[in-house]
Amino acid sequence: MLAMGKRKNKEGSDNETSVAESDSPVSLEESSSSDEDRRQTRQSTRDVTRATNQVLYMRERGALSPRKNLNNKRKFSESSSSDTDAEGDIRARKRPRKLSISKKNNQNFRMPKSGSKSDTGEGSSKENESEEAATPAAKNVEDGGKKRLSKINAEKQMHKDGVELKCPVPGCDSLGHFTGEFSKHRTIWGCPLYHNMTAQDCTAATEKIAKEEEKNGRKSLRQASPDRIKQQKRYNAKELRRQRRELLPEQIERNRQHREEFHKSREPLLDGLTSQYDLDLFRKAQMRAAEDMERSFEGRNVDGGVKKIELGRFEMDTWYSSPYPEEYSRLPKLYICEFCLKYAKSVTILRRHMAKCIWRHPPGDEIYRKENISVFEVDGKKNKIYCQNLCLLAKLFLDHKTLYYDVEPFLFYIMTENNTTGCHVVGYFSKEKNSFLNYNVSCILTLPQYMRKGYGKMIIDFSYLLSKTEEKVGSPEKPLSDLGLISYRSYWKGVLLKYLSTFDSSEISIKDISQETAINPYDIVSTLQSMSMLKYWKGKHLVLKRQDLIDEFLAKQSAKKNHKTIDPKCLKWTPPAPETS
Repeated sequence: MLAMGKRKNKEGSDNETSVAESDSPVSLEESSSSDEDRRQTRQSTRDVTRATNQVLYMRERGALSPRKNLNNKRKFSESSSSDTDAEGDIRARKRPRKLSISKKNNQNFRMPKSGSKSDTGEGSSKENESEEAATPAAKNVEDGGKKRLSKINAEKQMHKDGVELKCPVPGCDSLGHFTGEFSKHRTIWGCPLYHNMTAQDCTAATEKIAKEEEKNGRKSLRQASPDRIKQQKRYNAKELRRQRRELLPEQIERNRQHREEFHKSREPLLDGLTSQYDLDLFRKAQMRAAEDMERSFEGRNVDGGVKKIELGRFEMDTWYSSPYPEEYSRLPKLYICEFCLKYAKSVTILRRHMAKCIWRHPPGDEIYRKENISVFEVDGKKNKIYCQNLCLLAKLFLDHKTLYYDVEPFLFYIMTENNTTGCHVVGYFSKEKNSFLNYNVSCILTLPQYMRKGYGKMIIDFSYLLSKTEEKVGSPEKPLSDLGLISYRSYWKGVLLKYLSTFDSSEISIKDISQETAINPYDIVSTLQSMSMLKYWKGKHLVLKRQDLIDEFLAKQSAKKNHKTIDPKCLKWTPPAPETS
C-alpha cells in the first residue's frame, strides 16, 4: 500500500509531462478537472497512508499477533483476491466519473515514435499509468474499500487477541485525556492530539478551569443579588466578545495548511476564529461531553454487546447478546421505547422520539381485556418492523432464540398491563399461522421486571385457551429452554392436579384429559411421570391419584392472594382462516 502512494506521485508527474509536451491546447475545463483529479488522488494517497500506518502501529503494539508471520503472506494473498472481488462489485455499483476531455483533444495527443523510450518498456508503463490516472474516482473507491477492510481486519484481530481498544487517531499512543481526568482514552473525542494539544496542556487547562470556578464560587458568596450576578456576567461576556480580532493572513495560511495536511484526522485550528470567551465555553462543553462518553465506556466489555437496556421506567441487565445493528450493539446501554419498541442510542434521542410517538399500545387487535390486563394479536406480515423489534428485545433474555427478521409467517400475542399512560408490555408468545405439528407456541417470554408474579402462567394459559377455541390439542415447540421447561412443567402439573381433584370415576383416559385441557398426551404422560403418578402394572398403565399432592396443591391455591387467572368469557376472538400459499 505504501508503494501505491509512491506510484500515484509518479503518475502525477508523468501526466504533467505529457500535457506539457502536447501541441494541442488544453481547455480550461480540462485543466480544472485534472487539478481536481490530482487533488483527489493526493487525498486518497494520504488516507491509504494513514490506514497503513495505523495497522503497522497496531502490529508494533501487539494488536496483530506477530507469531503468525509465516501465514501472513498466504492470508494476505487470499484476502487480496477477495478484496478485488469486493472492489469489482463496488465499481459495478458506482461507475467511475469520466474526465471532461473531448474526442477532438484526444486525437491531438502525440503517440510515442518507434525507437523512443517506449521500445524499452518505459513508454508502456507511462501509458498504463495514464490509464490508471484516467479513473481517479475508481481509485478512490478502491482505496476506500482497502482502508475499510484493513480497519475491519485489525479490529477483528484485536477482539480475538483480547487487546484493549486504542485511539483511532494516527500517531496517538492513547495516553492522556482531553479532560485531564483520565490516564488513557479510546475515542477521538478524548484524544489530546486530535484537539491539537498535549496531555500536559489538557491537564493544565483543567486545573485552570477548576481554579476559576473556585474563585467565582468565593465571589458569589459575597454578592447577595442573583440578578446582579447575571447582569455582570452578561456585561463581561459582551466586553470579552468585543476584544475579538480579525484573522491575520499568516493565520489563514496556517489554518489552510493544517487542514490540507491532516484533513479529518485532526480538529481544525480554532484560535482566532472567535473570541476567547466563546472558545473557552466551547472547550468546556467538549470536555463535559468527552467525560460523559469516557464514563459510559468504563463498564464496556471488549467483545461489545448491549449490557443494559432502559425500557420505560425500568433499567435491566441483559442476559444474552442480540443481533442489533452494529452501531447499536457496541453501545453499553440501549434505550427502547416501551410502546413501539424503537431503540435509540441515548436518552436524549429517546425523549425526542417519545415526544413524537403516537403509539400507546401494541399495533393489532385487542382480543382480551379483564381489569388492567389486555392481550393484543399482532400479525407479523402487517406490522413487520414492530415484530422484528420485539424479537430483538426477546433475544436479550432468551438463549435459544434464532428467529429475528423472518416474522411474516407468525402471529404475536402480546400481554400488557394498562394504566393511565398506556399499555405496557408484560410478555408475549408467538405461533405459526400454519403449523403442521399443531404447535401453539413458537417463542414465549415474560420480561424480567414482571417475572415471579404469575404472568408467565397467564401467558401459557392464554395460549391453551386459543387452542381450545380452535378445538385443537396444542403443545409448545421442542426443545424447551431451561426456564421454559420449568414454567410449562409447573403449569401442566397445576392443570392435572386441578382436573384430578374434581374427577370421581375409577377409570381415566389420557385422551380424555387431553381433549378436556387441550394439552398434548405426550406432555401429560411426562408430567405424570415426573410426579410419580403413572405406573405400569400387569400389562396396563395406571394413573395413581395421590391425594397428598392434590391436597397440597389446593392448599397453596387457597393461600394465594390476588391470584391472576385468565377468564375465557373475556376473550373476543375467532380463529383466523389458514393462509394458502
